[in-house]
Formats: sequence, structure tokens, C-alpha cells
Amino acid sequence: MSVTAGMESGPPIGVTAGPASDRGEIHNWTDLFYFFNHSLPECHVELSESTKRVALFVLYLAIFVVGLVENLLVICVNWRGSGRAGLLRLYVLNMAIADLGIVLSLPVWMLEVTLDYTWLWGSFSCRFTHYFYFANMYSSIFFLVCLSIDRYVTLTSASPSWQRHQHRVRRAVCAGVWVLAATIPLPEVVHIQLMESPEPMCLFLPPFETYSTWAMAVTLSTTILGFLLPFPLITVFNVLTAWRLKRAGRPESRRHCLLVCAYIAVFVVCWLPYHVSLLLLSLHGTHIYLHCYLTHLLYFFYDVVDCFSMLHCVLNPIFYNFLSPNFRDRLLSAVVHYLPKAQPRAGRRASSSSSSTQHSIIITKEGTELTAAGPHHPSLHFQAPNPSPISAPGSLTAS
Repeated sequence: MSVTAGMESGPPIGVTAGPASDRGEIHNWTDLFYFFNHSLPECHVELSESTKRVALFVLYLAIFVVGLVENLLVICVNWRGSGRAGLLRLYVLNMAIADLGIVLSLPVWMLEVTLDYTWLWGSFSCRFTHYFYFANMYSSIFFLVCLSIDRYVTLTSASPSWQRHQHRVRRAVCAGVWVLAATIPLPEVVHIQLMESPEPMCLFLPPFETYSTWAMAVTLSTTILGFLLPFPLITVFNVLTAWRLKRAGRPESRRHCLLVCAYIAVFVVCWLPYHVSLLLLSLHGTHIYLHCYLTHLLYFFYDVVDCFSMLHCVLNPIFYNFLSPNFRDRLLSAVVHYLPKAQPRAGRRASSSSSSTQHSIIITKEGTELTAAGPHHPSLHFQAPNPSPISAPGSLTAS
């Protein structure tokens, strides 16, 4: 998805046109677009835009199909068990809802890529679609942070007050996360507009005179709130949780350490390339000057990196749900619950006066509910525009 045109259509958000002496008189966005179209390339790089668009469409489609199925399953299974003893299941449920929101916005970005970043859905849709994406992106990351912190607190806290009020606290935290995530994108979204010339494009267009300031402010806020603050919290509390379980002498502690490494790696792989590219392109031309070839590569691959960041919508359900035997058991129970049951049916009397009855097969599982023992943006687009709950110290995956 993108909120700015590609290099051939207009300037990237976060990158200014350089000193006025180098660019002549630029008074409006049309002049700036013209300047970039005729003066930005300083070197020639053979890169196929058509190949990139095809690859992006396929990648978006794959993430949409797989993410839709996975997150719907996670929501259905955890919604059915939300009233039972899954202490941290509320965070997993809300994170899946946020990831589903991101996945549901992907068809728009797929079509936008196919149409060479032309926006055909009107001004309201231009703003709302990006706002919807931003809000769900921040929600997914914030719920991942809450899950990491709350899991460690649940594992280590034996306070009677916490045991009594933990469900109420979690509901309040979830409500607060949704409100916060819905508020953060507003300063950016109000400046997203539909530009009709030369083709309809959904662009980030703050006041022209303060464009660089707005672009840098949005970039820094996105990087700080979306990565620099969440990443240390996710890492620290996941490591502390794994260390606590290992110190308790659990035989499965090695598996927990591997899962913690996977949780951290997924977050880094999905988000670090995106934020590095975003910062470099925002700083280029105002604070630093990148080599010509590097600039071309960053512009060209930015949409690919942005799309790649959405893999967290596919990986989160796997690491925080499907790897848990408890979740798989509940998924099997849910599937069996909704399977049509064959009703007993009396057959016609045969010559032997016998009757046949078809019995449905009922699958039951004797399970025990474990309780706590003791104690998861196209922000500034340069082309057109996560830890699992533990029911008991013996599990790091969603219960």
C-alpha cells in the first residue's frame, strides 16, 4: 500500500527537493512533482517496475488468503473459550482481530499496485483505508507488548489482589490500547488527500511550506511508537519469562527458549527493514545524502519491504496459537462441535426383519484446565501510494 506516487509519478514522502538554489522556484506540489520527474535520477539502474508489480500482487494475495484463514480460526477458537480459564487469551484474541483488520485492507493495496498506484475509490476511501490500516497496525504491535508484559507478571506475581482483579485489568488495558491506536494515526491521516493530477493518487500532503517538518515528525513517531519502544519491551519480558521458566527446572525450558528467540526474530525481521528504509528515505535530501544507486534501490524496494512487514499477520497466529498443543486441542474440539452429526435412522424392514442404525461418532477429549501456578504501516509511503500467553509456567504458547 502506498500514500505517495512512485518515482516516475512524484516525490517520495519524507524526501525534500533539496536547497532552493538547486531546484529553482517551486511554489506548489505540481512544480515539485515536475522537479523530481526531471532532476532526481542521477544514475541509471536497470530495475523492472512491471516485475515488481507482479511480485507485489502475488505476495499481497498470499498474505491475504493465508492471513484471513489463520486469523479467523484464531478468533473463533479463542472467542469460544474467552469465558473459561485462558488467562491471557484476551490479548491473543484482540491481536488476531487487529491482524485481521490489516489483512482485510490488502485487496485495496493489491488493486492499487496493479493500477500503477492510481487511486480510484474516492477521497473518503483514501483517508479511511489508510486510517483503518494504521489503527490496526499499532493495535497489533501494542497487544504484542501487553502480552509479553502480562505473561511475565502472571508468572511471577502471587498477589491476591492481582489474582482477583487481573481479568478486569486486562479488559481495561485492551480498551485503552484500541483507543490509543485509534488516536495515534490522526495527525497523519488528516493530511492524506486525493490528488487528481495527473492521475488520481492518494498522497500524504501536509502544508507545502512545512512539508519536511511534517514528514520527519510522522516518520519519527512511526519508528518510535512502532519499533523503538515496543522492541525492547517485547525482548526484555520474553527473555525474563524464559529465564524464569528455565530456573524453575522445567524439562521443556529449552523449547521455551527457542520460542522466545523465534518471537523476537519475527518482530525484527518483519519491522526492522521497514523502519530502516523509512528513516533513510525521510532523512535523504535534508539531513543526509545517500549514494545515487542506494537511493534508487531504496525507492524501488520500499513497497516490497512494506509488503513484507505484513507477514506478521501470517506469523503471529502460528507462533502464538498453532504451535500450542492446547490451542490445537481447542481447535479440534471446535471443528468437531460444528461438524454435522448423523442422526440415527431406522432402515426399512428387510426380509430378515432387521433394522440398521447409523451412529454418529463422538470425539471426546479428557483435558484439564491449567491456571497460572503462582505467579503485535504504510506511514510515509515512498512508492505510490507477538508472545503467547501461558496458562501455566509449562507453556509459552497460547493456551
